[in-house]
Amino acid sequence: MRNYGRFLTQKAPLGYLLVCLFAGLGSGFFYPLSGLFVVDALGASPLQMGVFLAFSILSGVLVSQRIAKRSDLGLDRRKIILASQMSFIVVMVLFLFIRNYYLALAVMMCISSFSAAAMPQTFAIGREYADKELGNNATLFLSLMRAMMSLSWVIGPPLAFIVKDAVGFNGAFMFAGSMMSISVLIVWRLFPSVTIKKEERATPVVNHTWRRIDGVPMYIAAVFMLFWANNMYVTSIPLYVSKELAMDGAVAGQLLGLAAFVEFPVMILAGLWATRVDPQKLMILGVTAACLFYTLLWGADELWQMYALQLLNGTAVGICAGLGMVVIQNKMSTQMGVATTLFNNAIMVASLISSVTVGVIAQFFDYHSVIGAMIMVGLVALLLLMLSVREKKQPCPPEAAAEVH
Repeated sequence: MRNYGRFLTQKAPLGYLLVCLFAGLGSGFFYPLSGLFVVDALGASPLQMGVFLAFSILSGVLVSQRIAKRSDLGLDRRKIILASQMSFIVVMVLFLFIRNYYLALAVMMCISSFSAAAMPQTFAIGREYADKELGNNATLFLSLMRAMMSLSWVIGPPLAFIVKDAVGFNGAFMFAGSMMSISVLIVWRLFPSVTIKKEERATPVVNHTWRRIDGVPMYIAAVFMLFWANNMYVTSIPLYVSKELAMDGAVAGQLLGLAAFVEFPVMILAGLWATRVDPQKLMILGVTAACLFYTLLWGADELWQMYALQLLNGTAVGICAGLGMVVIQNKMSTQMGVATTLFNNAIMVASLISSVTVGVIAQFFDYHSVIGAMIMVGLVALLLLMLSVREKKQPCPPEAAAEVH
C-alpha cells in the first residue's frame, strides 16, 4: 500500500490526476450544455442542432487522430496538451459573445476540434510515465486517472445546469474556461516534456497501421459497439422512465447517479485486479455484465428492480471504461497517442450514432424497443471482443507499414 501513496505525494502522478479532474470539469460544464446553447442562444432548429453536434464531433475525431499520429512520431505531448486546452479556453471566450449559428459552427470545427486531442494525449503521456516509473502499478494508475475523469463528469453536468439557470450560459462558460485554465497551469508546471530523442530515431520502430495489428480492428469495433449500447441507455432512459413507465422524471437522474456511484470504486478495483488478471479477460467480464444488465432491464418495470440493476450497470461501465484504454495501449505499445485517440474517438462516434438510433427507433416503435437494440448491439460487442483475443493476422510487410493512417 505504501507504493500507492506515491500517486498523491509525488509531483508528476499528482499532476496527471489533477489534470483529469480539472480538464474533465471544464468539459463537463460545456458539452452537456452545448445542445441547449445551440437551440436557445443561437436560435437553431432541432435539425441544425444535430448538424452542429455531428460536425463538432467528426471534426474533433479527424483532427485528434492526425495529431495522435504526429505525437507518436516525436511531437512533444506536453505542448500538444497545452495547445489543445488553450484552444478550449479560446472557444469559451468566443462563446461569451457569439450568437450566430454559422459562426459558432465554424469555431467548433476550426478551433474546438483541436481541443479533442487534449484528453487522449493526457492518458498517453500518463501511460508512458506509469510504465517507466510505477512498474506493476501502471494499470492501477491509469484506472485512477480514468476514475478522476468520471468523477468530474459526475460533478460537472449537474452543476453546469445549476450555474446556467442562475447566471446564464456565459456564467457556465466562464466557469468551464476557469477550470481548464487551472488544468493548463498544472500541465505547464508539473508535466514533463516527452519527445523522441535523436538517438532513439537512429533505430526507427516500424509502426504498422492500426488496421493491421493483431486484434486491434476487432477490439476497436467491440469498443464502438459497447459504447453505442451504453449511450443508447443513457440517452433513452429518462424518456423511457417518464413516458412509458410513468415514473417521476427525477428517477432517471437517480438511476444514472447510482450507476456512477458504483462505477467509481469498480474502476479502481479493476485497476487492482488487472495486476493479476489479463485486462482483456476482465473486459469480457465487463461486457458480459452489460449484456446481462440490458437483458434484465427488458423485463424490469418496478423501481426497485431498476435500482438493483444499477449494480450490474455500474460494474460493466467501471470495468470497461477503466480498462478499455489500457487494453488498446497494450496492443499498440509503441503508438500510445494513436491507441488512446482511437479508443476515445470510438466512444465519440458511438455517442453520435446512439443519439440517431434512439430517435429512429422511438419514432417508429417505442422507447422500450430501444432496450432490444441495446441487447443486440451488446451481444455483438461481446462477440467482437472475444474474437479480438483470438485474432491473428499475417505479419505486415515492411514496405506497407511505414506510418499510421
